[in-house]
Amino acid sequence: MHNIRNFAIIAHIDHGKSTLADRLLELTGMVKAGEHNEQMLDRNPISRERGITIKLAPVRMEFRVHNLELRINNNNNSIQNSEFYILNLIDTPGHVDFSYEVDRTLACVEGVILLVDATQGIQAQTISNAYKAIEKNLVIIPVINKIDMVNAQIEQTQQQLIDFLGVTKEEILLVSAKTGEGVRGLLDCVIERIPPPNIIPIFNDPFDKAQGKQLLTKTLKNITDKNEPLKALIFDSYYDPHRGVIAFLRVFSGNVKGGMKVRLCQSQKTIDILETGIFTPDLLAKVSLNDGEIGYIATNLKDIHQVDVGDTVVNEKSNNTPLPGYKKTKPMVYASIFTTDTADYLNLKKALEKLYLNDSSLQFNSIYSKALGAGFRVGFLGLLHADVVRERLEREHNLSLVLTPPQVEYEKRGEMFMEPIVKIFLITPNQYTGTVMQLCENYRAKFITMDNKNQITLTYEMPLSEMIADFYDRLKSVSSGYASLDWELLRFEPVKADKMLLLLNSEPVEEFSEIVVQERSYEKASHLVKKMREIIPRQQYEIKIQAQYKGKIIASERISPFRKDVLIKSGKVIGTGDVGRKKKLLEKQKEGKKKMKMIGRVEIPKDAFLKLFNKNS
Repeated sequence: MHNIRNFAIIAHIDHGKSTLADRLLELTGMVKAGEHNEQMLDRNPISRERGITIKLAPVRMEFRVHNLELRINNNNNSIQNSEFYILNLIDTPGHVDFSYEVDRTLACVEGVILLVDATQGIQAQTISNAYKAIEKNLVIIPVINKIDMVNAQIEQTQQQLIDFLGVTKEEILLVSAKTGEGVRGLLDCVIERIPPPNIIPIFNDPFDKAQGKQLLTKTLKNITDKNEPLKALIFDSYYDPHRGVIAFLRVFSGNVKGGMKVRLCQSQKTIDILETGIFTPDLLAKVSLNDGEIGYIATNLKDIHQVDVGDTVVNEKSNNTPLPGYKKTKPMVYASIFTTDTADYLNLKKALEKLYLNDSSLQFNSIYSKALGAGFRVGFLGLLHADVVRERLEREHNLSLVLTPPQVEYEKRGEMFMEPIVKIFLITPNQYTGTVMQLCENYRAKFITMDNKNQITLTYEMPLSEMIADFYDRLKSVSSGYASLDWELLRFEPVKADKMLLLLNSEPVEEFSEIVVQERSYEKASHLVKKMREIIPRQQYEIKIQAQYKGKIIASERISPFRKDVLIKSGKVIGTGDVGRKKKLLEKQKEGKKKMKMIGRVEIPKDAFLKLFNKNS
């Protein structure tokens, strides 16, 4: 076990995690340079095209080191005959929507590479993920990437890391994941600084804990007994049609192999394991997974929702307590999905069911809309998750879809609504501090703290409903693209709120109806009816657009009908001298419009939903 190193790469979006993983795979001989796709661990084409990791990816690398002596305790006893190393790397998603996956990944490793882009410096998710690593007592290796770029600000970024982590300049590694410069030194550093499994550093004070430095001269403590029964943590899963759910896990004690009966602590589900194995990064069967190893088990379960990320695997009849940190993932935002062609409803249902097999965080149920027909109400982890699911449905299943504006799910406790509150971390250059703080105040945010080293770090508490509207777009706008954002759910708070209904000719349209806090009701209602007036085409009859809140109409607009002059026929005025006939024709027209209004359906074009994503669209 002394020759195993389990580590992850954490960073902000687009700071080069997957590219660095490519170089490590090449350096360890797992793949040959130039003979594989870039961002090899990002298997999803959407992930590659967007340049962001949206799904974690583990891989096991094997590496021989020569003339490297490792001291593992204060007595300077060296590891003997340990030139061959097993390096288990987990490439993590950078986006906040997948923060729970990152948290469970960090629970499976002993150290992390904290990657920072030299052209952008420390960003919000850098700080958020680093805090997660510090909380778990992990060794942090600070690395500055993209040093080959013309606009790299290496010294400035080094100072940011020194101020943030308390490390020395010499402990910060400089690499270019693109060219491979400095990557070999980083690999040696992983072996030297990150301890073997189940051995943790005992830091003397919080300052040392935060920086994780001088690991080799610190006392190390073995935290497991070799004779302990099986205990393993599930950190991801996917569905295989032949072998059922494939669960990714880290073994913390004991061992697991094909043919064993095991139990999931949270669901109390008993599993007959079909197969165990490792990631190369493809699945490779192995007789067993032992203490300290990272690999997979084939469960033969047909429902991915029976295997929760964060659950603990134990022996079938074991009384072992589960590993800490588990929580049930639940959607944070909701939207409705409809097909533009109603005949595609069944195809959409099949497509969602296929995605559901591989995405344990996805939730959906069928709904019906008078305006758009049959569709589904879908729960997502966040806005990026929603956008990725929509794109996968359209691309992989050849569907044309309408995704309604995302909404937050409020909890109802008696007569009181409870809204989700999030803590947001903002990083911005000093010159934009004032405008960013003003923006936060406009979005019902409450100031918590500010740190002004190099860049300004702001912490606020904000209702999730405010953040998912257009806060991120406005933040990028007022900071000229330099500010970054990360967030985490804190709690639910009581709020004065009620459902705001959109009425078209007195008929409610559920797709545009949502729970709105009282202080935002008039603003949202006014915006909604005005926007609907702009995007709904005129009909042969009058359309009244109204917003109703707490039983009262608080905003209203009107779309006048097309009007045909019934007093003119073939270019000639009818009944020029007969007033009675004129009145009769006009009354007949009025009755016809009334009938049309009663039986006609207001046409809502597809782009109405797209335009309402953003207040300023």
